[in-house]
Amino acid sequence: MGRFDTMVTVQLIQPPRSQGYGDNSRSACYVPLGLVSIATYVQSQLPNARVEILDGEFFDVNDIIDRLKPGSFVGLDTKAPNYESALLIARAAKDISCRVILGGVYASAIPERILSYRSAIVDHLVVGYGEIPVVEIINGRTDPLIRNGSPAFNDIPLPKRDLFLDLEPYIENFQRQHKTWGNLRATNTFTHVGCKYRCLFCERTKPTKGVYFVNPPRFWEEVTSLVQTHGIDYVVDFSDTLTQNTDFLRDLVEAKPAIINPQFHVFSTADGINSATIELLQRLNVKHVFVGVESGDETLARTIHKGRDFSPKMTFDAIAQLAAVDIKVTPSFVLGLPGESKETLQRTYDHARKIYDIFNFEEIFCAGLIPFPGSPAFRRLEQRVEARGQLFYRDIYDPEQLRELWISEFCNVDSKEIMEFTDKLLGLGKYRITIRKETTAGVGSDDGV
Repeated sequence: MGRFDTMVTVQLIQPPRSQGYGDNSRSACYVPLGLVSIATYVQSQLPNARVEILDGEFFDVNDIIDRLKPGSFVGLDTKAPNYESALLIARAAKDISCRVILGGVYASAIPERILSYRSAIVDHLVVGYGEIPVVEIINGRTDPLIRNGSPAFNDIPLPKRDLFLDLEPYIENFQRQHKTWGNLRATNTFTHVGCKYRCLFCERTKPTKGVYFVNPPRFWEEVTSLVQTHGIDYVVDFSDTLTQNTDFLRDLVEAKPAIINPQFHVFSTADGINSATIELLQRLNVKHVFVGVESGDETLARTIHKGRDFSPKMTFDAIAQLAAVDIKVTPSFVLGLPGESKETLQRTYDHARKIYDIFNFEEIFCAGLIPFPGSPAFRRLEQRVEARGQLFYRDIYDPEQLRELWISEFCNVDSKEIMEFTDKLLGLGKYRITIRKETTAGVGSDDGV
């Protein structure tokens, strides 16, 4: 039993995106699984605690503030596009004597900066995985900065979505926003965390080196429950890249129960696609792979750090291999790589057009490069600005301003041209995913969803 086993209230919050960010085809389709995992662990350790999750995909900032309970433990999952909303909620929570805990990729990227500016409204900042630290904080731990680099996948309970959330609104949104994919009942899972690459633009924090895999029988126990309890027939694995370890993928496939066969949507790098992994993906019943294409220019592709041989040809060949066995793709493009020019933008569009004309994808991701805190691009930009004596040390970074500054420092085109090509690429897809304020072409699908 925990020290605060009775009368404690825990509110775990995914803040809404800050003002100006629009929806896209994935908005409100997937549960905040990290918060569900924390909530499940808290409930397992403190059975009498009152635990709830507030998802900013369904509530605005004022709605969430109105739902805050005096004296509760408030955990906020931060990302660059929602950090300002998180601060508004944190300030309101402190005003009613709550204990405020910040976590997530944004907080994990610049923890010391945040605490140096926000110590008046943030009691604790967790770098990494929050399940165990949140319980320790409830039980009296006082450290302002707590680092936990292990996800402890196999030492914590399976996430119990239906204890804290209603899955049906998420499923209905997925169906409404992917009308041509069939009446699928979808939800999200993780098979692992971590990636062997350190891509230029990736801000996912790696608190410790390495990749952590879920024990396959445990994973299938979770999926079996989702299928049998909620009728889930489409599982989106939000892990970094499922094909980065063929041995794990094989173990996962070999452990698959015969009684279930949901479709899977997974992420993969191009170099992870080969005859061996494709055979395993087919046995897993993968129907859709998100592939990082990034650029159609061979020179720019080498600046990403996706592997020595990464190239437009590699991405095209990987997609061709998937298409040959009727596995659909979502190609992903990032515009604004170092040295980007009108010519390289056109090559990327031509590359995307070639992929579309041959393989006819429906979903696409495209965005201008944002050097998010925590990414190699952010560190490179920070070094460039500091070398000129400009003040860059802060905790609030407007992603659009970061993008503008990056483009001015590292590209041979302006942001207007990059946004124009972003819209052109997004226009190739029926379902569009982007990160951008005041977005036009990137919202939802072609029917305005």
